[in-house]
Amino acid sequence: MDAITRSANRSLRPFLIALVAAVLLNLGLRLRIFEHVLRAHQSAPWLMGVIARGLLVVFAALLVAFWWLLLVRLLPEFRRGLAPSRRQLASLVWLASGMAANNLLSENIAIYRLNLSSYTLLIDALMLYLSINLTFLFWYWFVDNPPRRLGALWEQSGSAALTTPYGIVFPEETLERDVLRSDRWQPEFMDYAYFTILSSNCFGPPEGHLLVGRPIKVLHSVHSLAMITVFIVILARAINTLN
Repeated sequence: MDAITRSANRSLRPFLIALVAAVLLNLGLRLRIFEHVLRAHQSAPWLMGVIARGLLVVFAALLVAFWWLLLVRLLPEFRRGLAPSRRQLASLVWLASGMAANNLLSENIAIYRLNLSSYTLLIDALMLYLSINLTFLFWYWFVDNPPRRLGALWEQSGSAALTTPYGIVFPEETLERDVLRSDRWQPEFMDYAYFTILSSNCFGPPEGHLLVGRPIKVLHSVHSLAMITVFIVILARAINTLN
């Protein structure tokens, strides 16, 4: 049991690092937005100001909750060799997702209020792109991993003693099933990173990858909508205003 726990913690570590990197990027972007506001001297509707300040308070609360959960609850268990619970991991990624959504909305408000443009907006768009993708990298692993590890959400195929996972079906998985008639292959960090990057750039699953089940399809749809907002609304304005 200890060996299984250590293996699970090793597989979790790169995804947890990616999630922490996403939070740090969100914090950096929030500081940039705050700096934009301090430098602005133009008037704006009072309602927009109230919304912007409310988003700032919400972001601060999410940030404090994330670091408290990570440093006080999760890391001590890691050091004792215990695997974190699904509830703790879900809370972490929900808090990180809330910060990313908060920044995405705040950036759009800043474009309207402060008339952000050019290279300033390009840097903000890049930070948003990275933070959102790192967050969804964790999400894809979180949603796809339990069916593979536990087998509780798998369904039996009709003819052979093989199973079909509810989640992402990778090309290597399909090849192994068709050629070797086995289902032992397991995706690793690079497989999820490749899937996440190409999904964000193409607004759809990469060629050869399949999405099976409602949870992974809902997750992918939200990811695509977030990327559309970054590319079409923010990045497009940045490019159009370059001198």
